Parts: sequence; structure tokens; C-alpha cells
Amino acid sequence: MVWIWMLFACTTSSRPQVEMKKSPSVLIVTLDTTRADYLSPYGSMIETPIYERLAMEGTVFERAYSPCPLTIPAHSTIMTGMSPIKHGVRDNGEFLLGDEHVTLAERFHDAGYFTSAFTSAFPTQSHWGFGQGFDLYHDPLTSSAATRDWRDERRAGDVVDDFIRLMNKQSGPVFSWVHLFDAHWPYDPPEPFASQYSDDLYGGEIAYAASQVERLIDWWQERYPQSIVVITADHGEGLGEGGEQTHGFLLHDGTIRVPMIVSGIGVPEGQRIDYPVGLIDIAPTVLELAELPLHVGIEGQNLFQERADTPVYSESLTAQRKLGLYPLHAHSKQAGRFVDGLYDSFYPVKADVVSTESEPSDVLIEEIAKVEAYVSLAETVDATIAPMDAETLQHLEALGYMGGVMEGTTQEIDPRDVIDVIPLTWQVRTLLAQRNIQRAEILYEKLANKMGDSLGVLEIQASILQNKGDIYPAIDIYTEVFHQSKNSTIALQIANAYASVADWELAYDWFREAHELYPTHARTMYGMVTALVKLNRLAEAQEYTEQFLAIHPDLDELALLRGEFLLAEFRLEEALIESQRVLDRAPWSPSSHSLHARVLWELGESDQAIDFLHDALRMHPVDGMYRIQLATWLMELHRFAEAFRLIKPMTRLNPDNGVIWELYQEARRGLEEQLGHALPE
Repeated sequence: MVWIWMLFACTTSSRPQVEMKKSPSVLIVTLDTTRADYLSPYGSMIETPIYERLAMEGTVFERAYSPCPLTIPAHSTIMTGMSPIKHGVRDNGEFLLGDEHVTLAERFHDAGYFTSAFTSAFPTQSHWGFGQGFDLYHDPLTSSAATRDWRDERRAGDVVDDFIRLMNKQSGPVFSWVHLFDAHWPYDPPEPFASQYSDDLYGGEIAYAASQVERLIDWWQERYPQSIVVITADHGEGLGEGGEQTHGFLLHDGTIRVPMIVSGIGVPEGQRIDYPVGLIDIAPTVLELAELPLHVGIEGQNLFQERADTPVYSESLTAQRKLGLYPLHAHSKQAGRFVDGLYDSFYPVKADVVSTESEPSDVLIEEIAKVEAYVSLAETVDATIAPMDAETLQHLEALGYMGGVMEGTTQEIDPRDVIDVIPLTWQVRTLLAQRNIQRAEILYEKLANKMGDSLGVLEIQASILQNKGDIYPAIDIYTEVFHQSKNSTIALQIANAYASVADWELAYDWFREAHELYPTHARTMYGMVTALVKLNRLAEAQEYTEQFLAIHPDLDELALLRGEFLLAEFRLEEALIESQRVLDRAPWSPSSHSLHARVLWELGESDQAIDFLHDALRMHPVDGMYRIQLATWLMELHRFAEAFRLIKPMTRLNPDNGVIWELYQEARRGLEEQLGHALPE
């Protein structure tokens, strides 16, 4: 087996000698949700030959750890060389990497490099603050800014195709980051990997991603032979280790041990290093390999620098922030991992892997005190917060990306003790999405019995009530949670609840509350403007639309409203430009087709207008407004037969709608007049 041969062929050293060279290009590849032990250089039987090749060309770090088992905090650390304690991104969903932090892209850009990022999923969108310093940030997703969520992802092959196509003319030096999301749940590798790994679909995703990394590296090494390549992951995947199936809650090797393979100019070849390192060390390493000075604030150290058992910090606040349970903080050291939670524990290293079974330690109290001292530094850090809408919260939670509750009451429950029931939270939300409320309530009772009335459990209770149509009781619970934990996500949920019962005054107040807590979130913006339109406060709505589009120019829902305002003011040429722009960006949206059709109609382009409104109706066949509008136009053109066929089905769907019946009778009379005889009843 190749990996066994490599274990003997590679040397192990704690004091490597690194040769420095000037202006090498730099490539960082982050493999989302990828366990180190699923790559062949770490002993896996999964076929990943590209990583074996890079291991022989460079250095493998046996014990590399993530600062957090979540995508956004971990990538923030990679890009800044700072821990979540310092950069302030503590969880997925509500934190942004602030502009005040210096990123690798900014450093390399300032040094004259062309900087590019190619990402593949919602959690690595530039929206989260990752765009700082990049000349090119390629993160195309299919939905608008207001509706993006975890479902928007691109396969590794598409990302690599785009990288090669768009970077083909760049001669260097370049700094590039490529992010591949494939290994994230749900596991759905393409063929032939699905068949080859039918009993281990996660492994199939790893193998597929590796095949695309090989394409990327072949192209890169031919184009940039004098370069540095880093292969790593943001975090791993539990796969049942420590009781956790996915990631986000516990700090065990399954979720925080990551691959780390560095190769290229100045890097020792065929070497394996066994001292603990972290993602925090990537930034200073590539800066020093490129002979760029380290900047103030960077915490990590060069991966190749001799270290005296420096602890690697990791944390998981998801259980606290979402469910009101205890947070976990840890230091990974040569001897093992010291974890600070409701109770303190030491997990020893056995054969380069930290055990999931705790053991006594003579230095436990001392080491936990060091962890607590470091965690206390977070009190001086201002975090940049962004709210999540209810739908995005639901989808992120389904993948272990949970957020929403901040600074609420912490229950005396350690997530390590309830990891068996924590998955019930996303199961309940999945059942609610499927409208299986009865089953959701049964699982909720099990959850509540073990976790009590923590804020996260109360939030789930409110969601169940809301799905049952008990809106005002749900609002009461949401409001209770908000008063205990004032945050924008809960405010947004309350606003959406009021909007669902057309209480637009209170909906507006809560949208505004959420907006004030985080002023640049797309959902709060759209909610505020929608509420103002419903309240007929059109001048304010129009003013906010322009303000918000300056912040989110890709927010198609607001661009549609701008088009509506221009159309209402009969500024037709401007309305046409706006409607065409939105149509180009959102060709799947019936609303964009409808707006464009109505602008064309006013411009006298009746045939085109009817075609576009037909497109909108095909996308939404039972929409009464589209049918009414289209039937009205057809009758104006004396196309009564088409109008009659169009409106007749609506008389059965909406038998009490007077407008529909009036149009039906008008179309019928017009058609009878054209035919010269009465139609049968």
C-alpha cells in the first residue's frame, strides 16, 4: 500500500530547515468537512493519489487542528492568522469577518500579487467578509442575495473549470484560494465515485474532490512552477466519533483534526511533522515563505518554526448560542487535549490521534486555567454580527450550521452529555418543512425533556406553534427569547411572523429592529421595504430601496421594486433597463418576467409583453394576477378566444372572485360576437 511505504520513506522531524525564495505564487486549497484520516497520506484506503504526490513533494503535518468545527470561523482564521477569540467570528450564520482585520489577500495584493478566490458554497460567499483584498472573487450561486442558503453549492469540477478558464491569462505572481464543498453533508458523489464507494458515500466525496484537485494541481504546477501549495480543510466530520455524526458541537479529532500538506518552493520534501499545529499557522507560513513580513495582530507562527509545545486553541459555541448549553473551549498539546466545558477533561494522544475517552491528568487544573485566561480575551473584541432569516436558519441548522441565540441564559448542560439528542433539533425543523407537525411535536418533547426550557428549545417550540398556525402564541415565545437574548435573528423571525398574518405595522417595527441590530442584511432590508409598500408608505419605500440597493446591488427583490416604482412614474426607458437587468440575473423568477412584460406593454411592444407574461404564467400556472393581466391584454387586442381559454379555469379555482367572473363574462361575450353564435354553457 502506498501510504505504508510513505510512512517509512518520509522522515519525522520537529526542527525542519526551510529554504526561502522570492515572489512565489501561492495556492491554498480548502477541502470543506474533510477528515485528515480520509486522505491516503494519513493512512486512508480512499484513493487520493494527488495528496500522496504532494506529500512526497512537501511536508505532511500529522496533527493539524481547526480553531472551530464550522466553515466561516475556520476560514476566517486561515485568512487572518488569528483565532476566533481575536477575529471575532465565533459561529456560522451571524458573524462577519470585519474590515478592520488584515487578510492574506490584502497582504499579497499590496505586495503586487494578483489575488483570486474561487469558492463553491453559501458559507464561503464574499458576504461573510472573505472578499477583502481579492482582485477576483468568483462565487457564483443561482439565487439572489435575499434567498441564498446551504442548498447553493457547486461541484469541485465546476469550480476547477472556472479557475482554469479565468486564471489562464494571469502570469503571476498570484495568490489564489480555492474552496471545495463536496464532502459536506448530504453525501452525494457523482459517478463513478457513487458506485465505487456505495458503502461509504462520504469517502466517495473525498475521492471525487481529490480527482478535481489533481486537475487543478497539474494545471497550477505547469503554470506556476515556482510556487507554494497548501492543502487543508476547514474542519472534519464526526461520523459517529464521540457520538457526533456531522460537526459543529464537539471538539474531538473527527471534527477538528484536518489535513495539512504544504509543498513547493522552500518547503522540505518528504517530511512528516508530528507536533500540534493549527489553521492559524497557515498565514504566517505562506507570508514568510514569500518573504513578506508578518503584520501586527497575527497570532499564528510559521508551521516549520520550532515550538515548545505551544497549545492549539479550538472552540465550539454552537451549543451555547443555539441551544443555551455550555460552550466548549480546548487546547490541543503534545500530550493530548484539555477541554473546558461544564466539567473539565483531558483526552490523551494515542498513536497521533486524540482519544475520545478522558483520563486523569496531574496538570488538568493548570491547563484549564490557561484556556480560561485565553478565552477571557474575547471580552475585548467587538464582533460584526449579521442576522439569519428563518429559512436560512433552518437549512444551516440541518447541516450542523446552527446559530441564532446570543448571550442568553446558559443551562447547566454540557453538549458532550446530550449529543445523542442534539440532532433532534434539525430533525424537528426538517419535519416542520415537510409539514409533519405531529411527528415534530413528539421529537420536540424528547428534546425538551433532556434540555429543559433553554432558549434554543423555546425557539423550536415557537417554530412548531407558527407552523400550526398559532402565530400569536409563537410570537409571545419568540419575544420572550428576544428579551433574554436581544439579537437580530430572533427579531427577524418575529417580523416574519407578523407579516404572515398581514400585521404590517408590527412587522415593519420588527424588521426595523432587526435592521438596526445589523444594518446591511438583505432580508431585513427587503422586509422593511415590503412592509412600507403594504402600508402604502411608498415614498419611504422608494427611498429605502435606493439606499439598500447601494449596499446590495444584487438584491433582485429590491431591484424589482425599483423597477415597479419607475414604471409607476412612467419612466419607461429607465424601467426597461432595470427590468432587463433583473431578468438577466433572475431568469427563473416569474416576477422578473412579469415586470419586464408590463414595461414592454407600456412601450407598445404588445407581442413581446404577452410572450413574457406567458413565461411568468408557465412558471406559476395558478397565479390569478398573471392570468387576469394577460386576459385583459388579450381582450384589448380582441384576442377573445385566447382570453376565454385563459380565464375559464380560474372560475373553478376562484368561484367567489368577482373580478375573475367579470373578465370571464367579457371574454365570453367578445368571443361569441366574433363567432356569431352563443357558446354552450
